[in-house]
Amino acid sequence: MLAKRELRKYAGDVRVWVGRYKNLTNLPHWHDDCEIVCADKGGAEVSVGGELMRLPENGAVFIEPRSTHYIRAEKDGVLSFFLFDRRLIKNVTAGRTLRSPLLGGDYGLPRLYELIDGELSSDAPLRTLSVNNRIERLVIDIYTNEPLGSGERKENYMEERYKKLLKDIDEKYADYTLADAAAFTALSESYFSKFFKQMANMTFSQYLNLTRVEKAIEMMRGGDCTMTKTAIACGFGTIRNFNRVFKEITGYSPKNLPRGYNALGLHPTYGVDDTFDPTSAGSELL
Repeated sequence: MLAKRELRKYAGDVRVWVGRYKNLTNLPHWHDDCEIVCADKGGAEVSVGGELMRLPENGAVFIEPRSTHYIRAEKDGVLSFFLFDRRLIKNVTAGRTLRSPLLGGDYGLPRLYELIDGELSSDAPLRTLSVNNRIERLVIDIYTNEPLGSGERKENYMEERYKKLLKDIDEKYADYTLADAAAFTALSESYFSKFFKQMANMTFSQYLNLTRVEKAIEMMRGGDCTMTKTAIACGFGTIRNFNRVFKEITGYSPKNLPRGYNALGLHPTYGVDDTFDPTSAGSELL
């Protein structure tokens, strides 16, 4: 499923994570953490709350908590990420929001990344305090120098409807249609199609098929249904259509799907307690 909540697991008592990716593409998702993305090499396409923007090389974007977003780096592009618990900066951001996610100032992010990465890898007795202070100082600089909006960030109406739509699809996926989705969001079918593509980074039809395949895999793993019953129950209509769509998405026929394969084809799943990872295959963690 898309636009799921990503739950970040931090190491120990340090509520900060940094990482660097090459060729990153991820699915629309949201989390309770703050996120800063810096384009070290090449640019990227970034969508935050349904607003599509280009992140230029050496540019940075600040993604506030609970904002639905996705990122697509340019070919061979390298992006650095700072994720941190929003509670670390609650005294800075309380009652405030940035006017735009794109940052206009130079905050020395490449150097800061190296400092924090080094401290996170060390056993220094005061590393937690040091890393937390660096993040707080960074956010103070950002909120001091960037234009601010009015009041705290509120999820816009269409972003809220988008999340509710995904829940509705998840519950009624077998019989769901483009007309149903457009009616749910009170949009025309043509406008809805454009809106959904911008939010989800794929067409409504692609998303619906991904959802149905994911549900089909769940049923297959249960072992209680035949392929024909699974195909009909998940909305594919015929076994022929089921086999075709299934192979287009996973690269395998339903009967030959490897054990542990994720329905979205992103990565293997290693247990029911794993959290959702929005990072797509082909993204290289450096």
